[in-house]
Amino acid sequence: MACVLGVVALAGCARLAAPPPDTGQPLATSIRELVPHSDRDHLVFLWLRLLDDKQIADGIQVEHTTALGNSEYETILSENGMGISRTRFVATEQAISLLSEDFGPGIRIAYDPPLPYLEVPLWAGERRTTTTATMTSQVDGKQLGVMPVTQVLEARRARPVQSRFGPIANAVLVRTTRTLDSPDGQVTLQTTAVLAPGLGEIRAEGRAAGSATLYRELACATISGRSHGDCRALAAMLEEFKRAGPTDIR
Repeated sequence: MACVLGVVALAGCARLAAPPPDTGQPLATSIRELVPHSDRDHLVFLWLRLLDDKQIADGIQVEHTTALGNSEYETILSENGMGISRTRFVATEQAISLLSEDFGPGIRIAYDPPLPYLEVPLWAGERRTTTTATMTSQVDGKQLGVMPVTQVLEARRARPVQSRFGPIANAVLVRTTRTLDSPDGQVTLQTTAVLAPGLGEIRAEGRAAGSATLYRELACATISGRSHGDCRALAAMLEEFKRAGPTDIR
């Protein structure tokens, strides 16, 4: 049975193995293997939101990626059939970096220089980066603010994972803390994701101070033209996901 956690992770789950030891080797040497990104990639996630240890919402998220040319890509995220964000990024053989993120209603945040997400070789440990974010209105193009951004990314080998796609022994856990110094005060966003070679994100959780925590898990996908999992069973998988609750991925 999966270990269940709420907004604050529950301690002392005996079924969790200790994190694998550091082998002195890089965690990953291929961006495309660890974070697949191809034209028309289509990933479907089950999701839950918890507030004060109570499930307050659930459903299906879909990420669809389009290649724009010149190593740039765009991923549109929908939740229960409604588009909620759009992310543009640049991907090379060495790195993935964020160019901009669009959020409803009509807000775009652009990063200059681009904000690194992952770089290879990826080593265990922390990496701190800074950039500047410019917020604009997509309704009238008006600039709403310019903010310094600090990101701390921690990577390590994940525990062995029993996923919907079989056992995974070589996944990578990436924890990202991004802080924006906005005119209205400091905003900190924290995400933790388990990345599996050939699949990318298979589990993740995200939170901002004072808001609900989002948990999601990859249910099925089409990656580089290859199908993974069975999207016809989404309703049953979502009910099972809600009963079990989120898995501790620390």
